Parts: sequence; C-alpha cells; structure tokens
Amino acid sequence: MADWSPAIANEFIIRGATAGIQFTQMQLQKLVYIAHGWNLAINGAPLTYDNPEAWEYGPVYKELRRAVRHYGRAGVARPIANADFMPGSFADDPEEPAVASLTPQEKSVIDRVFRDYHAFHAFQLSALTHQDGTPWTKIYDQGRGKFDEIPAPMIREHFVELATGATTVA
Repeated sequence: MADWSPAIANEFIIRGATAGIQFTQMQLQKLVYIAHGWNLAINGAPLTYDNPEAWEYGPVYKELRRAVRHYGRAGVARPIANADFMPGSFADDPEEPAVASLTPQEKSVIDRVFRDYHAFHAFQLSALTHQDGTPWTKIYDQGRGKFDEIPAPMIREHFVELATGATTVA
C-alpha cells in the first residue's frame, strides 16, 4: 500500500535512531527512492504516492524536501510530523509523526534497503542514481528534464534489471 514519501522516510529515521544514526535529507531522499524502486520490482506496487522528480543531485520527492529542508546538511533529528509536509493537515494530531501503513512485504523491502544502504554517504547514494542508464539520467538528460517526474514504470524496469543482473547500478 503506497504512502507519502515523508512517512516512508520516517521508517528510515526510526531504524536509524535505533542504530544510533541520523540521516541527512539527501540520504533520506535516496533511501526512499531506492526502497520505492525495489518495492516496484519485488512487490509490483509503488511504495510512495508521490513520484520523485529529476533534480540536480538525483531523485527528489518534493513533499519530503518540504518536510526536511530546514535541516540543511545536518542529520534529521526526529521523525517527520504530518504538519511538516502537509500544512493545514486534517490529521487528528498534525504534530504526530507521519506513519506509513505497510504490508509485511513492504516492511521487508525497507528492512533490506536499510541493511544494505544505511552506511552509504549521501553523495555515494546520489552517485548510484547518476550512473548511465538509470531512470534519473534518462529523465534529467543533462538538465533538460530538470524537475520532471520520474515515472514508476521506468523505475520498476530499472530495478527489475538490477534484480536479474542485467545492470549493476541503483
């Protein structure tokens, strides 16, 4: 079941806090994107409602950026509240953290992405998305597609190729 990117980011923030790690906003952007891609490939469904866009440093979720941009390059210190990305939210308590409604299969994907990618620096994660043939490079196209959405079918196809060994980049 898809959810908003900030709610998925909270999954990484919570796992990171348990491991004594604070992720930067760039790391969260890439972790959410990678988890979304693997979920599309493995479970055949999107992990996020909102689609990533092709920005200069890789895929970016606007809602997630809105929620954490005030951290700058510092680690995100707390889970993202509903009001952080949905001003005027109709949530029962807008200051409560955004919570993702995940299936066991989706939790498994997030656990695996956390395990495999949590130690990557933000620029290492960004570099994974910048390699030739990735959805970001196809859409960004040397700046001509800056801020264009990266479509889920393209992301899925790429991660299916990763899973089958047809390509070696994320």
